[in-house]
Amino acid sequence: DIEAIEMGYSSSSFVESGSGEMEVSNRKLSRGRPSPYLVHGALILAQIIFGGGSVVGKLGIDKFNPILFAFIREGLAGPILCAMAFYKDRILPNPRHIWWFVVTGLFIFANQLCFIVGIKLSNAVVAAAWQPSQAIMVTAIAIGLRWEKATPYKILGIFIAFGGALFIVFWGANIKQGSEELAGNILYFFNCLGTALYIICAKPIFKYYPAMSITGWSYIVASIMMMVACLVGNNVESIYSFVCDDCPAGSKWRVPNNAIYALIYWILLTSVGSYLLMTWGNRYADASLVLAYTPLQPATSAVLSFILIQAGFTGKLTEPGINILGVIGIFIGLAFVIYDNRKNQRLQQEEREKREYTKVNDLAYDDSKADGEDEVFFEDDAI
Repeated sequence: DIEAIEMGYSSSSFVESGSGEMEVSNRKLSRGRPSPYLVHGALILAQIIFGGGSVVGKLGIDKFNPILFAFIREGLAGPILCAMAFYKDRILPNPRHIWWFVVTGLFIFANQLCFIVGIKLSNAVVAAAWQPSQAIMVTAIAIGLRWEKATPYKILGIFIAFGGALFIVFWGANIKQGSEELAGNILYFFNCLGTALYIICAKPIFKYYPAMSITGWSYIVASIMMMVACLVGNNVESIYSFVCDDCPAGSKWRVPNNAIYALIYWILLTSVGSYLLMTWGNRYADASLVLAYTPLQPATSAVLSFILIQAGFTGKLTEPGINILGVIGIFIGLAFVIYDNRKNQRLQQEEREKREYTKVNDLAYDDSKADGEDEVFFEDDAI
């Protein structure tokens, strides 16, 4: 769910902007502000759609090449997002910035490839449980690059979150035999790391392009890389048998009927629908609020999986094991980071207000002083 984390950080203090632009933007937003229930509803619905995507994707790649699934998703979602971004902003990439889109596209490619292959090998609920760790990874990398301060709350949150992630990966995993569940969890780690690196590398071009344009063009670059991965995977038998051991013979490039509905869901709902909801909701909500709703993803996946399994429509869905409890550590760690971000935002706001107050007082003092000098001048002139 690159879109969810990207929207959270593209609107936060992580992406710097001038205070004057922020004030103009805030004045515009204050007019015609929608109901808070609509804003919260949009953000909640977006996370529910993301959470449902794990289950839908698990069902959609049954007996289907997951790399081909990712290639079709990115190849169609990218042009749609680019068209929407161009219609809204009328901006095309500057040739000097193409290499930035190659880098961001590389990390989207890694993110999507690891996620879809991981979900083929592992559990859909565990896949969703990993997603909140993306914000933790972004914070950890930003601290390492000295883009953010290493506060006690952030450090504690990072350690707790990674402790929870390690519990998800290693509890009950048959490491000696290299189980598919363990392999899937390792891929989820690199899936989330790919998202974090994408956000970090996209930061410098946020000042040139809106988030939708960056995502759309990065998706197009990623789809080209995914096409190459498809060609390699389908022609190297060992790779193909690893990622698609349940695929029928002669079906390397065939799209089964069960995958069509999953592709429609991922392209129209996950990539486009959720992105629009996040974009609209982010105009009126704090960035930390966007991150705070990410735990809804594993909750949605767990509830949806339970309902489908109880209804007898299982496919390859399985209920998570004890290791899913590691998500609690990720949630607690995320809560520490969000709390620290909100505290820093309040301090920055107080500092801005203090500077504005001082500036107004200085101007008033200068005006009164100027008036006093004028009076003295006229008295001397009269004498």
